[in-house]
Amino acid sequence: MSMRMRSAFAIAPLRRRAAWGRPPLRPQGMTLVDLMVGMAIGLFLMAVMGAVYQGTRTTFVAQESGARIQENGRFAMDTIAADLRMSGFRGCRSTGAPDVNNTLNLAATLPYNYAQQIWGSRSAAGAWSPALSAPASTLAPSADGDVLVVRKPVGLGWSLIGEQVSVADPLSVTPTANFALGDLLMVADCAGADVLQATNATPGLSGSIAHVAGAGGVAPGVSTTNLSRVYAQDARVWRLQTVVYFLAASLRQPGQTALWSHTLPVYDGSEATKELVTGVERLAITYGVDTDGDGGADRLQSAAAVTDWAQVVSARVEMVVSGSDTSQTATIAQTYVINGASYTPSARRRRAVMSTVGSLRNAVP
Repeated sequence: MSMRMRSAFAIAPLRRRAAWGRPPLRPQGMTLVDLMVGMAIGLFLMAVMGAVYQGTRTTFVAQESGARIQENGRFAMDTIAADLRMSGFRGCRSTGAPDVNNTLNLAATLPYNYAQQIWGSRSAAGAWSPALSAPASTLAPSADGDVLVVRKPVGLGWSLIGEQVSVADPLSVTPTANFALGDLLMVADCAGADVLQATNATPGLSGSIAHVAGAGGVAPGVSTTNLSRVYAQDARVWRLQTVVYFLAASLRQPGQTALWSHTLPVYDGSEATKELVTGVERLAITYGVDTDGDGGADRLQSAAAVTDWAQVVSARVEMVVSGSDTSQTATIAQTYVINGASYTPSARRRRAVMSTVGSLRNAVP
């Protein structure tokens, strides 16, 4: 055996003995203190993340609630303003022209008084002023809001295609016109206007609109067959509609009030009485009255103060709109001012006060 191999065997036991004789390694890993410190840091980070999440969520909910209030308020305002702008439409006539000749029966009642372009009522001391005749609706208007009545045309109308021989003759329109038995209509040119009702079965298909007093199958019917004047091809015929806006209890959100509309007649098959916007708590209408005949509003008056509705040329609409989210509440009671009066609701929901002004069609030169 060579010297090198003997040396290797001799050294190996020495190395093993040296390894066995080493001192034991020190313990490695986390101690209880390390674990507790780590847990404390983790809990702190979780608390911070939770606070950030809660703050972000609160901000998001508040913004969403505010956006919904603004959206509802704008929709309510736009709906009323659009009807106001068409209220009192008389074709190319202005308010200086002769009054509209209303041939309908019950012409002085709320649904059929088309000679009166706009009307309103306000509740005070438990009574409506002017006196409120009940619209054809089962809902009782809330005293927290005014009642607004607008009378307007529906659609673009149709031109006459022939001239009447006499004031009792039917009106001639294109046979494709979509008029039907019982439609409430207005025929107008730049010199006059008449309100009538179609009394024949198929005026749209035949192109002939009869308006015969005493005809059956229609309500309210007409009191006379004769119109105020003979109309020619420069006249147009429109359907007419009365829309009543009022506040009443909401069916969607019990405990809240809502803006409702009642429409008569209904031509598109929809419901006559509709809940438009939930959360409208106050509705105030003031009317711009032209006292000197120049077409501009000289004073603002409440419905109770208006003595001549023919002088009304504009209307200002104000409302208080609340959100439905009860988690978004104010820390203290808030006071809102609407139509010069303070309103402090007990329920501390988020709210907004909105207003708009609409000019009546044909009332402003």
